[in-house]
Amino acid sequence: MGIAEDAAHGPDRPERDEPLGKADLGPDGGEFSGITSDEPITDWTHIFERFNLDPSAFEIIGDTVRSSTWQQSKRTDSGDRDIVQLYSYRAQFRRRATSLVTEEDIEAAQKRIRTWRLPRRIPGTGLGAPSAAVLNLADMQIGKSEGGGIEATEQRLYDGLENFQSWVRRQRKGGRNITELVLVNNGDPGEGIAGNYPSQTHTVQGGLRKQMNLVLDVWEAYSRELFPQFEAGQFVSVLCNHMEFGRQGGAKQSITSDSDNGSAFLAETLRRILSSRPEFDGIRWTIPHDEMNVFTDIAGVLVGFNHGHKIPGADATGFEKWLNGQARGDEQAHRARVWITAHRHNYQSFDLGSATVHQCPSCDGGSKWLRDTTGKFARSGILALLVGEHEPMGWSDVAFL
Repeated sequence: MGIAEDAAHGPDRPERDEPLGKADLGPDGGEFSGITSDEPITDWTHIFERFNLDPSAFEIIGDTVRSSTWQQSKRTDSGDRDIVQLYSYRAQFRRRATSLVTEEDIEAAQKRIRTWRLPRRIPGTGLGAPSAAVLNLADMQIGKSEGGGIEATEQRLYDGLENFQSWVRRQRKGGRNITELVLVNNGDPGEGIAGNYPSQTHTVQGGLRKQMNLVLDVWEAYSRELFPQFEAGQFVSVLCNHMEFGRQGGAKQSITSDSDNGSAFLAETLRRILSSRPEFDGIRWTIPHDEMNVFTDIAGVLVGFNHGHKIPGADATGFEKWLNGQARGDEQAHRARVWITAHRHNYQSFDLGSATVHQCPSCDGGSKWLRDTTGKFARSGILALLVGEHEPMGWSDVAFL
């Protein structure tokens, strides 16, 4: 705060007996008071200069100007006296708002926008950083009777295989440099026969032996058709709740450890089948022992996989709380830039800043009980996406197949 008064007279100012007013200045502006003049003030430039204030930095607030006027006798140069009209003003002023963007900046931006054109590229050239096509087979639950049973589930899966191949073809035609296939068992490949819900033992189609053979048929078909189309390949598997071998018909009770899991056993069986065939020699395998989280490097991006049955909640809030806890004891959980989960039987995606989470839809036929009791349902499908350093997020081109 400061108060400036001007009662001095410079050589270029007429001699006066009355003070010329004061300026009360604050951080954002201030107030003039007692400003006298022998003519109406319409331009306040010289008033600002009177108090050593830069006129270009301040402006008068128009509706705060107050004025008064009166007549006064004044001696003329000849010695006579004359009547003059005098004025007094009070007004508030403020600092001018400064813009960081000038008119020249705006004109230059408009010119750039008007002249910008999409780059022209010939398909197959300028492909950029390599990426991997990640195909997620989540919650197939082969043997589940709902949604058309085994036959309908197989049809959805083989339709998905065809759709995935068409999707890869479109991505490559558009210029994506896809060099790797990552085939994922996101959990619950078979329905199991007991221990997940009360009616399971009465509604399931086929025993464990039949279900496991059907799962291997599907996985082998996907492997046979797709892996040879890529320079490199991975098969990733997670542990899950359906097909836990340790369940003995009780309500979600297990008498053995997490490692006693049909999902992992089937992945190991597929590895034995394919390892005897030279065209699959280069496949990398990620199969857990008893870990719920598995991680693999996909085209330079660390990706975490988890079936999701031990993650509380069904949305981003629950996952974020779970991940914050995981990161305390698992450095890879913190480093993973992409997470892919399943179990919830519906597609979701959310950005947590350090990682993007994709929750897969299910391949099964849905839940009649859920739809009857709540009206809620989600479409069956297969989630595919590209992963790699070709995009800043580490992933792109999500497809619901």
